[in-house]
Amino acid sequence: MLYLEAFSKVLPVLLLFALGAIFRRTGFLHAATVEEIKKLIVNVTLPAVLVLAFAAVTLEAGHLAIAALVFAACAGVLVAGRVLHGPAGADSAYLPPLLTGFEAGMMGYAIFAAVYGAEQLFNFAVVDLGQVVFVFFILVPFVQRQGSGAIPFTQTVRGFITTPVILSIVAGILLNRLGVMPALTAFPLTNALFDTLGLLAAVTTPLIGLVIGYEVNVQRRGLSAPVRTVGVRLAIWVVLGLLLNTLVVNRLFLGDRMLQAAVMTMFVLPPPFVIPLFLRNATPEDQQYVVNTLSFATLVTMVAFTIVSVVYPPI
Repeated sequence: MLYLEAFSKVLPVLLLFALGAIFRRTGFLHAATVEEIKKLIVNVTLPAVLVLAFAAVTLEAGHLAIAALVFAACAGVLVAGRVLHGPAGADSAYLPPLLTGFEAGMMGYAIFAAVYGAEQLFNFAVVDLGQVVFVFFILVPFVQRQGSGAIPFTQTVRGFITTPVILSIVAGILLNRLGVMPALTAFPLTNALFDTLGLLAAVTTPLIGLVIGYEVNVQRRGLSAPVRTVGVRLAIWVVLGLLLNTLVVNRLFLGDRMLQAAVMTMFVLPPPFVIPLFLRNATPEDQQYVVNTLSFATLVTMVAFTIVSVVYPPI
């Protein structure tokens, strides 16, 4: 019964993925439309989710420690990726970035909220904080250097502080720290603004589910290396997730199961979907390897997250 109940929580997300795939195969949605939907998610609906999540819960020192450890783990796996070409079955220079970082924005928040509820998204956002800093300051510059050379550090900083995800997190933290939320929600006109954010946040999960289902497209040719890469990636992060939960989360937050679920959800996600955007001078073989790895990793996440929801059932 436990397994069936957990699977029933994941099933709506899987059905959204399937519906997105149907939309692609039938031509119901065009690729340009999906790109516009992604822009809406990244710039409007997901920031609404994050503002509400961080405004509702106080960020503690332990949360920052977890974010820092996630950042360190991501950086460590990137370095280790240089010596894992053999086990991963790939000689590509893009192997290290495919072993680290996570697609939280366009997948993680949606599946976590679908199973654990929007009220628990703060836990996932805490874990995401460490990896999003890593993606902006280390992973993206690393991939860019592979194709078009180094970029100025000031450009990296500017891109980080102006991204909607970071701005919304900062806004949520400020609302919480200033203690103005009770007054704002008590006044009808300002409360209407938060109701609007709630309505926008509510469409994030279905929109993301449709987009992911639409874009997953595994090519059969050259699938061996992506399969091995995803296997190595998953093995690394499952072990690291269990260690982080056992040694840190259990001690800092007295066995908080929802925070542990957030850690494991993050660690079974696919690599960031932005990686293909920076393959400036990549060979066709490298491009196919990256795209196939991302697509196959997305399919694996659907299975792995179902297992996570059984091991860490919703409250």
